[in-house]
Parts: sequence; structure tokens; C-alpha cells
Amino acid sequence: MILKTLLVSKANYWPHSLKSSQTKPLQPEHRARRIRQDKKWRTLATDRDEFPDDDIDSNQPVDINALAARLAAEAARLQSEANRIIQSSGDEDDQTNPLDDAFSFSTSSGNDPNGLPTPSSSSKNQEDDDDDFVSPFGLETKAQEADVLSEVGDGGFSASEFELLSELGQISVQQVEAPADDSPFPSTTGQRTARAAVIAYTASYFSGMPFQDPVITLMKEYLPGARAVACNELQILKHLCGMPEIDAKWRAASSALSSRPPVVELLGYFLAGPSERAVLADPSIRMSPSADTIWIVQKWEGMAPLTMYPSTQQTSGFGLGRLFGGNSAAQRDRTKMLKAITAGALNAVGYVHDRGVIHGAIGSGSLLISTFNDSDWLRVVVKIDNFGFARRIIVPRFLRGSGGGSGTRSSLYPAPIPIPLEADDSPLSLGQKADRRQLAVVLFECILGALSNSGPSDFTSAESVQRILGEVFEWDFDRYRQYVEDEEEWEAVVALLSADDDAGWQLLRQLVIGNIGASSLLAESIFCEI
Repeated sequence: MILKTLLVSKANYWPHSLKSSQTKPLQPEHRARRIRQDKKWRTLATDRDEFPDDDIDSNQPVDINALAARLAAEAARLQSEANRIIQSSGDEDDQTNPLDDAFSFSTSSGNDPNGLPTPSSSSKNQEDDDDDFVSPFGLETKAQEADVLSEVGDGGFSASEFELLSELGQISVQQVEAPADDSPFPSTTGQRTARAAVIAYTASYFSGMPFQDPVITLMKEYLPGARAVACNELQILKHLCGMPEIDAKWRAASSALSSRPPVVELLGYFLAGPSERAVLADPSIRMSPSADTIWIVQKWEGMAPLTMYPSTQQTSGFGLGRLFGGNSAAQRDRTKMLKAITAGALNAVGYVHDRGVIHGAIGSGSLLISTFNDSDWLRVVVKIDNFGFARRIIVPRFLRGSGGGSGTRSSLYPAPIPIPLEADDSPLSLGQKADRRQLAVVLFECILGALSNSGPSDFTSAESVQRILGEVFEWDFDRYRQYVEDEEEWEAVVALLSADDDAGWQLLRQLVIGNIGASSLLAESIFCEI
């Protein structure tokens, strides 16, 4: 039996200007054209008549009543199709896990033998459909997509309000085919295929209001094969941090960097034609030129992926200190920075978990930090992003805590949901346990790369940690610890993790085991006390 799982590759897509200690993006040398004047945002056909997207003559008056009747008929057809799909899957839905009485998913998904939701569809036919392998939650139809966008609400943006500044890079989705087993954790072996799913940009947002200067935002363009990923990310972000109203978007986008919430905040979204860069990444887009892609707009705070931190040249301190006799102070700043990053990562993952969400793709590209300068360890901010494959567990009303009223801060940032974690075989428990184990891999990658005598290498990468710890040692933490301690190259790593009665080792051990929540580990671990 072959299972298909989805992994998000490391999103190393921030500009080179952020590889220094700067926390704000550099201004572009040349301003891009306004989107409303840019053909990249329009239908890609060279001749509009070659690919007509409607049968209405633009030179003739339109009968509003006739148009309304046509739209109503189309809506009825879509609703009928959705009902047929729901009815045809009714037999499978009758055979549910007993835990479904207490928990349900906000998106329909299959379950693996351990009860952990799988990113692929519950339909066996869809597992073999390469066009849909990036779908995190079952069959995605136009009707389902419309329901999701209706639930999220009006995105509040249009393409004409943005100006693309620079491409940051791409996020690719990796498909892993491996023999089925009883483990809910990602496999490290098997055939892997990958393709681009998301293209990230910086863009200027023009609100059109007086006294509101253009503000830089983070924009993600989701390729057609990743529309379900976009819908899922919109739902999760809306749940975790809300979405500002139309008249508050500029204020939210221009606000100063804040540690709360520890999530890259959602500003809104819009539908528009694909960019030329998207066509290069996925030439099949030319076959459906009238289809709009989903563009998600998030707050830009000048943060960069954690994966870039160990290899970044410090402007002072660690590294340079060896030349000028200041290595002792630099080493102290480096260890404090690593502790601060660990605490920030636990805080971000705990924030997500406390709200009934499984991230599902934690990696060093999903955790962002505000500065690479070790001397700023007191001010470093850590946030989490890339929720395309996340899962939200819906809890019955009688298990929910009392929330604030509409428009209050508690409604914008929902209070933690008191979900019982005692059931080790519940989908929530298994999914969050997998998240914590992957967080341990990320922290090992960061600490090994940052403190290795010769710097980051293939031996300090997440892939190496995953292979040695997960495949060779089969998640036996003691054997992996001995492996690290035997390497002279990592003597500084051993010194850091062994301090305060093995505080660092104990924290990482608990993450690998995965039975204790991230918020509890943050509150109890001495390693996180700076």
C-alpha cells in the first residue's frame, strides 16, 4: 500500500537585504507599475477574443433581469452539484470514529490508521490524481470554494490597490510516496516529487485615502493547483488572528512590529489574474486564461525565515570576536539568542495549539524571526506562518470557553479553547504531537548550525537531523544525544544543552516524546529562562 503525504519545503524566500541585521526591507531602486496598469494581472491571452470568458457583447446594453436569472440558474446548478457530492459520500460519513462525536474538522479530510488527518483526499480516486495532490482537504469544487470564501468574508482588497515590488521566492509542495505503517509522523524515505505552489512578493498597498502613504505588504499568489491550500490558509489565519475591516486595513498594515499574535497576520485577500511569474512556474495556466488566482495579503514586518539565521554573518560579536579577543561575550550573546528563539518558537506553536489548530508543516521556513543580530536577543520576535496544510479541530459549544463580544480584542484573538488532551489517540493529540516532534528537529537544526565550530553544513540540516534521529535511531533520543556528544565539532552545543542540569536536553527530549504541550514546556523549562 502506498500513502501520499504532503510536506512544505523550506521557504527560503526573503530578499538578500534581510540577510544582514536589518529588520526593515530596503526600498527598491525602481518602482514597479501599478497593478491596474500591468498586463501581468490581466488575462494572459494575447487576443481577448481568442479565449472569451463570457458570451455578453460589451458593446450592447445588458438586460439586468436576464443576467440575474442566469446567475440564479448557475447558483442552483452549483448547489445541486454540491448536494450530489455530499449525498454520494454519505455512506462513508456514516462510518465515523467515536471521537467525531466530540471533534470534527473544519475541512473534510481522510484519516490515517492512527486517526491523524491526512492531507490527501478521503477519496481513493483522488489520491491518484496528480492535479489534486496539493489539496489538504478532500475534493475541492467551485461550490466548496465559494462556501469557504463566504465563511472567511469579503477580502476587502482589489488588484488595483497594489504594486508589486519584488519577488521573494517560491514555496514548493513535496509529495512523498512511502509504504504505509502505523506511525503518524512524516516518513523520511520514499519517492519524492515537488512542484511550486505559492509565489511570495512584497507589494505596496495604496489605500486611496488622504494622509495614508503606501505601505509594504507581504503577498502570496497561489497557483491553480494550490487553490485548496489558499482556502485552508485563509480559514486558519482568520481563526487565529482575525481579519481587519476594510477601513482598518491600512492601519493594521502600517502598525509597528508586535509580538502578539505570534502569527504573520492576515490583512485580506482578492481574486485576480495570474502573474507572468506564475505562468513560468505552471505553464498549464495558459489553458484557462479566464481563471482567477487567489492572492492572500499579510502584514509585512521585515521578518526572515529561521533557516537563514545560522549562516548569517554577524556585523559584530560572534565570529568577529575571535579576531579581537571578544569571543566570550559573543558566545554569551549567541547562547542567549538561541534560548530566546527557542522560547519564541514554543510560544508561537503553543499559541496555535491552544486554539485547536494543528500546523502540519512546521519547518525552519515556517518560523520567522525579526533580527539576526545576537546582541538583540532581548528584542527578538518569533512568529509562525504557512498554514496551508493546517487543521482546525472544531469543539462542541459545551467545551468552549466564554469569548468576548463582537469587536473586542478577545473576539479578534480568540481565547484558548479548553480541549481535553488526555486522549492520546485523538486526532488533535496526534497532530499536535507530530508538530512538537518537528519543532524539535527545527531547534536541533538551528542550534547545531549556529554553534558548530565550522558553521552550518549538511550534517546540521533538518534533513540530516530527521534522517539520523528519525530513521537511524528511530526517535531514540538517548542514542541521538550520544551521537551529538561524540562529535568534537559540536562541543559548544553540548555545553549549552547540558547547562542547568541538562535543561536543554530535557526540553528537546520532551518535544521528541511530544506528550507535553508547547505552552506548558515554555512555562516550566529552565532552558527558556534568559
